[in-house]
Amino acid sequence: MKVVMRNAHSRRMREPRTRRNVVWSVVVFCAAAAMGSLALGATSAAAAPVSVHVRQAAQNPATSTDEQEAVASYQALQSNLYEPSVQLYQGLPSNSCDPYSCLWPFTNAMAGTEFLYASPGGSSYASDVGARLNGLLAYTDLKEISPNGGRQPQAFESAVAPPEGPGGNTYYDDNAWSALDLLDGYQLTENPTDLTLAQDTFNFIVSGWDTSRTDGCPGGVFWEDVAGSQRNTTANAGGAEVGLELYQLTKDAADLSWATKMYQWVDKCLSSPSGLYYDHVNPGGSVNTTIWSYNQGTMVGAGVLLYQITDKTSYLTAAETTAAAAVSYFGTGTTLQNQGPAFNAIYFRNLFVLGQTQPNSAYSTEAQAYATYMWTQRASSGLFLQNGQTNGVNGTAPMVEIYSLLAGSIARP
Repeated sequence: MKVVMRNAHSRRMREPRTRRNVVWSVVVFCAAAAMGSLALGATSAAAAPVSVHVRQAAQNPATSTDEQEAVASYQALQSNLYEPSVQLYQGLPSNSCDPYSCLWPFTNAMAGTEFLYASPGGSSYASDVGARLNGLLAYTDLKEISPNGGRQPQAFESAVAPPEGPGGNTYYDDNAWSALDLLDGYQLTENPTDLTLAQDTFNFIVSGWDTSRTDGCPGGVFWEDVAGSQRNTTANAGGAEVGLELYQLTKDAADLSWATKMYQWVDKCLSSPSGLYYDHVNPGGSVNTTIWSYNQGTMVGAGVLLYQITDKTSYLTAAETTAAAAVSYFGTGTTLQNQGPAFNAIYFRNLFVLGQTQPNSAYSTEAQAYATYMWTQRASSGLFLQNGQTNGVNGTAPMVEIYSLLAGSIARP
């Protein structure tokens, strides 16, 4: 089976950043100070308070097949690809992020860990949640510089910072995934560092808004932190989800304003007549009309959050329209399978978010069909195969998330 990957994300094998060099000791010092009792070399998040809904779920451990498959997938991920001494995952030798994974796969491992922890039988994974936060900090770039040379809020770069890694360019969608993981971690452990870092990261995303009035369909957050970058559904809808979740937690009106602006830009510039969303707008205004599952998911999730905040049914109606169109378009066969686990995990988590507000069995039916198929696509190591290869972290970590969701994990964008 051929697995289709979009050109933009195939470029996650990218050149190391050369415009600045972050000294690792500075990152460690700042991270340790921000984390308080969570030292970088430890996983003491196990002692952090766990929110009530997680404690309640843990009192009723599940023995479902989905839960067992989530655990087995996680164990395969950890035993084959995790480096506990540095709390990072192995990268693919073919890309410039090596020896450790690029940020995009790491955020999927972080999400998978958090969704497993929030599943009915996942209470024993508290320390692993803390370890993922430690690992994420290895990607910190404290000296972000915009394409025009101006200072920006700190962000996470696409590869582990020097000297442990090569460093890499900065991507706004990568930072949206990172911030969503941080917000999920905060709601699971109540660790204030997660919330602070999520706000800092959203501030960076906001700085990527295109202010040119001559670009086609003006506005929107860029995909990459370089001049002339495309503007994608994921960078904007994912960023909107970050801002909306922050607003729910902090009531900062600026976060709501920016998030709404991002959502509305996607709806204006990338919506299709079918209710689905295209991939991106090029600087000249031409639109890449590829349909990817995670684009639909982020707009569904953002719409649900806007409905929860504003009580405007139009947002919920739009989310349901996109979800119905997506389920019809992707189905349960090769169209969905060819999206790959990394895109589909984001898609399904957001369908499940919608399902918590407007229940619809079609969402879990599609997710279960995909999960059942993928269980047959495993190597002897337990890692999942795509196009005959394990595809590193991105092939397996998202499946941990999907099985955890099916087992009853709490769905969040």
